[in-house]
Amino acid sequence: MSDFPQAEGIKQTSEFSKKFVIIVLFALPLVAYLFFLNGEHHFETLPVVTENVQEIDNFKIVKGTATQLKDSVTIITFLGKDPYGRIGYVSNLNEKIYKKFHGFNTFQMISILPESGADDVKQILEQMAETTDLEDWHFLKGTDQQVQDLYSSFKTNDRLNNDLSSDYAFVIDVNNNLRGRDDDEIEEDGVVYGYNTKTAAQLNKRMIDDMRVLLAEYRFAFKKNRDQKIQKDE
Repeated sequence: MSDFPQAEGIKQTSEFSKKFVIIVLFALPLVAYLFFLNGEHHFETLPVVTENVQEIDNFKIVKGTATQLKDSVTIITFLGKDPYGRIGYVSNLNEKIYKKFHGFNTFQMISILPESGADDVKQILEQMAETTDLEDWHFLKGTDQQVQDLYSSFKTNDRLNNDLSSDYAFVIDVNNNLRGRDDDEIEEDGVVYGYNTKTAAQLNKRMIDDMRVLLAEYRFAFKKNRDQKIQKDE
């Protein structure tokens, strides 16, 4: 008959070990939660490149309801005197940006036209309406000077085209500030005032990411204000 080692009794877990496990499982997550709850949250924000751009209340509505920039996250485009000739630019912006973000409750898209281009834009509206909900996309018209004055208030390093159009889309925050980049590796001076709508690739690489950063900033601010109000009411 083979000799087997004598079985040892089951070791009893010490009281210290029990308490240590409880601390690890319950106390540490609670401490971490309180730390993040009360700590200062730092995250990247989209830089302001121009403050206090001009309001749009002197423009007339061609389609939509927008009458101001304040309190909305706005993307502005300039379609010029031949807006249908820029249908490719409009389509890129529609597919890559508008359809992705127009569900955000303070988001709006505004296309600016000189009065001579207002009739031509109807063709764009008819085509877009077949596949796009245009509730948050507004088309406004003004005199040539009004269009130029609005664009000049952006203080960019570029000019409008001869027909008062622009290849770029511009992001305006809820305080009428132009948002962009101030340390871009591609731009010569590092500043991005607007986003090139000529190709979808440019919108994918830059504008989508920057819009997400800006909207996340406002979501965080909303949550912070809501939490402070709840604590105040308690």
